[in-house]
Amino acid sequence: MLEADSIQKAGETRIRELGVAEVILDGFRNYDHLQLSLSPGFNVLAGRNAQGKTNFLEALYLLATTRLLRGQRDAEAVYDGRSRAIVAAEMLEGRSRLAITLERGVRKRASLNGLNLPRAADLIGRLPCVSIGSEDMAIVRGEPTDRRLFLDLELSSLYPGYLRHLTLYKRALEQRNALLRDARENAVPAALYEPWEAQLAEHGAALRVYRRNFVDRLAPTTETTHARMGSGEKIRVAYAAKDETADSNALADALAATRMADVARGGTSCGPHRDDMTVEIEGREGRLYGSQGQQRTSVIAVKIATLEVARQELGVPPLLLLDDILSDLDERRRALLVEVVLENAGQAVLTCTEADSAGARILEQARVFEVVSGTVNPL
Repeated sequence: MLEADSIQKAGETRIRELGVAEVILDGFRNYDHLQLSLSPGFNVLAGRNAQGKTNFLEALYLLATTRLLRGQRDAEAVYDGRSRAIVAAEMLEGRSRLAITLERGVRKRASLNGLNLPRAADLIGRLPCVSIGSEDMAIVRGEPTDRRLFLDLELSSLYPGYLRHLTLYKRALEQRNALLRDARENAVPAALYEPWEAQLAEHGAALRVYRRNFVDRLAPTTETTHARMGSGEKIRVAYAAKDETADSNALADALAATRMADVARGGTSCGPHRDDMTVEIEGREGRLYGSQGQQRTSVIAVKIATLEVARQELGVPPLLLLDDILSDLDERRRALLVEVVLENAGQAVLTCTEADSAGARILEQARVFEVVSGTVNPL
């Protein structure tokens, strides 16, 4: 257990059933209406590009994270000519129903078994999933904000406590930054900063403990998976704090000490909102020096490690979403990834242009569908 907080595992609270029995899409992306039953094991969606394969995965990802895969505004996912989109799923066990409604000009809404939840974020953790697709290249190739988002999404899905700390930290950060901006024009007494800095220190220290623990657990499986899929290069992932504050007291002191400098900067300069996760290949920063193939293999290794850590926490594997990732790999890496997926996955949904690219071992136990212009039919 983490010292900064008593972590409550998702498996001990909200997650009693994993996997999706049925998906219902109404007015989402290019789906006018779809009601589709999934296998509790492997599901393969095949079809040409721009037919709706990724859109289907995005619907599941939305239920899991309340976010769209491609980072667009919610209204952009509403079917042309419709005012709203509904994404819903019946879970495999217990038949609970999760749903999210996207409506133009209105904040998205979430419901559980037909009852509206206070916030859409309250749905997070009820359908843990690990997604691997082209967007995930940002974990290696992108900026620190991309890697922090990766950590925040995965940890929020596994630990309700993490999501609470993150929400309160962001609120306190907004308030302190507002005071810093005001201080450029007017004197702001220390007493106004102190309550927000106390919250930043408390919740920021907890976020760092969660993140460090998670990355430390990712590291060995990332190295093992990368060794199997790579070409002999060594990979190293580590949590990198931007400042050296070791606990909440030290972070509180640092926030107080940097107030004047932060006024000039116009923002808070220390805390977990500036941290990073480093990904090194052969001792060099993967973002700057890794080839495209090395970066892709590194991302897959990190994500497979995420799948393993989630499985350990939940007691069963989370839903796995693979978006056309197999076509980007050479034959050797594709075979190895299929082997790793077979070893680690529970329910999985894979997309590909040709069903055969999923490999015979997956196809022999998968439910296979063809996707054509927003329709999905079994093969």
